[in-house]
Amino acid sequence: MRQTLKAIDTLNKLVGIAVAMTLGVMSILIIMQIIYRIVGYPLHWSEELARYLMVYLVFLGSSLALRHHRLVAIELLPELVSEVNRKVIRITVMAICIVFFILLLVQGIDILGRVSVQSSAAMGLSMSVPYAAIPIGAVLLIMNAVAVILETIVSDTVPQAKEEGL
Repeated sequence: MRQTLKAIDTLNKLVGIAVAMTLGVMSILIIMQIIYRIVGYPLHWSEELARYLMVYLVFLGSSLALRHHRLVAIELLPELVSEVNRKVIRITVMAICIVFFILLLVQGIDILGRVSVQSSAAMGLSMSVPYAAIPIGAVLLIMNAVAVILETIVSDTVPQAKEEGL
C-alpha cells in the first residue's frame, strides 16, 4: 500500500509541475494579449489558448487538491464522531466520489468521440484536445481518491490538510 501511495505522490509531483507551467504560460499569454492589444495588433488565438489551459489547470489542480485534502468540505459530522467513524465517513465519501469520477471519465471519453471532428475557432485545433482534460482529470481524480482511501486505512488518524503547499 505504501508503495502505491509513493507512486501516486511521485506522479502528483509531475502533475504539480505541469500545473505550475500551465499557470505560467497562461499568465504570459494574457499579458501578451494585453500588450498586443495596446499596440494595435491583437493576438486572436491567445485568449482561446488561455481558456483551454485554464480548463486543464482546473482538472489537474483539483486532483492535487483532493489528494492534499484542500477541497472545500463541510466537516461538521466528522468533527462530532469518534476517530473510527471519521475514517468510515472519509472512506465512504471517497468511494462516492470515485463513482462520480468514473461517470465523469466515461462521459468524457464519449464527448471526445463527438467533438473530434470539430475545430476551435481561432487556432483551428481539434476540439478533442481541450475536451481531453475531462478524462485526464477524471483518471487523476480517481487515482487520488484511491490514495486518500489508502492513506486513511494505513494511518492512525484521519489525514487532514497538510500545512505545506501543494
